[in-house]
Amino acid sequence: MTGSVPAFASDLISRLRRRGLPLGVDDLVTLRAALAAGHGLGSTEALSALCVTLWATSRRDAEIIRSTLLLVGLPEWSMATVGIEVGDVPTPLPASAPPLSHAEPVLGSQPAAVGVDDEDLSIAQPSLRVGGVEPPRSGQSAPFLIMSPQYPVSEREVAEAWRRLRRPTRHGPRVELDVQATVNRYAATGVVTGPVLMPRRVNAARLLLLIDRHGSMTPFHNFVDHVTRSIVRAARLDSITVRYFRNSPGNSPDRSVLTELIDPVSVELDAIVDRIPPLTAGWVYDDPALTRRRPLRRVLEGLAPGSGVVVVSDAGAQRGSLVVTRIFDAVALGLAVTAQNARIAWLNPLSTDRWIDATAEQIARHISMYPLDRAGMYAAVDVLRGRPAMVKAPL
Repeated sequence: MTGSVPAFASDLISRLRRRGLPLGVDDLVTLRAALAAGHGLGSTEALSALCVTLWATSRRDAEIIRSTLLLVGLPEWSMATVGIEVGDVPTPLPASAPPLSHAEPVLGSQPAAVGVDDEDLSIAQPSLRVGGVEPPRSGQSAPFLIMSPQYPVSEREVAEAWRRLRRPTRHGPRVELDVQATVNRYAATGVVTGPVLMPRRVNAARLLLLIDRHGSMTPFHNFVDHVTRSIVRAARLDSITVRYFRNSPGNSPDRSVLTELIDPVSVELDAIVDRIPPLTAGWVYDDPALTRRRPLRRVLEGLAPGSGVVVVSDAGAQRGSLVVTRIFDAVALGLAVTAQNARIAWLNPLSTDRWIDATAEQIARHISMYPLDRAGMYAAVDVLRGRPAMVKAPL
């Protein structure tokens, strides 16, 4: 055990790393040393408890470790050293159980009564296991089943995607050496003085998440909450603000420009995009229950130049609805964001094939919209970093 890594350990570490646990070679060595010392060898439950003790830093980590162990091919743990052969199958006997004897009656059976036919006896007598004995019982309750949600993207994948959103700027105390300034000062004065220092580079990227809540988004609440928590916890941005809305952050007070459409039946707004007023009226909420609201205008006015805005909504794709006023309000929201010198992207929890003939398809003509998966988040981050939006009618 001390000379090599157990066969199951590498697979276990790989699976846990894919599920977001930051494990490495040192953790593998620690597990090997613990097993070599005799810990966790009594049963699979003991091994599970050992792994949780070594690697879990939270209750969520413990659940991930226990559920992952069920997927790994573990060795057969057994403390029994002596077994008996019944039939041709060796089965261990519990230490406290007395040896079986043909002379002893089976527990619960009664002596056959005189005058009872064979059919009644065959029903009354309990059936015996052929070729084996009853499994040993420890007296402890069986371990409960751990249900761990499996989302399309893991916390690690979310972190990897959103850590790419960077605006490096030098800010804060002067702690790093400015080599060029130090050399220039020495060349100009000819006097050796102390080094010139400069602030450290920090990520100044700011993100505003506008999340659609309730209604058709109800089935995606847990998934969206998982993505939101992962971004807030692991994205390492300068500022992350989360606001909620239902269906649309606001309704445009002036939609008269819709009457200028050449085809009144058409829902394509390409011809009037430049005349749609930015959205300023509306309310967003601080909590998912939509109880504490604040004006949308103040939220947008608080955007710093270069900030990123991400809208998370199905945009009518869940029910296949096509509403021209909702398209109008979404375009107006995009114009209000760009008016603050910020960038906007849209993440949809439904796949692109569900957008067809729905409001989402028309919104995607003007605002960069991507599925809420790993590739979609990478593409959205690229847009927020300044990559030109690949849309048919950009704002």
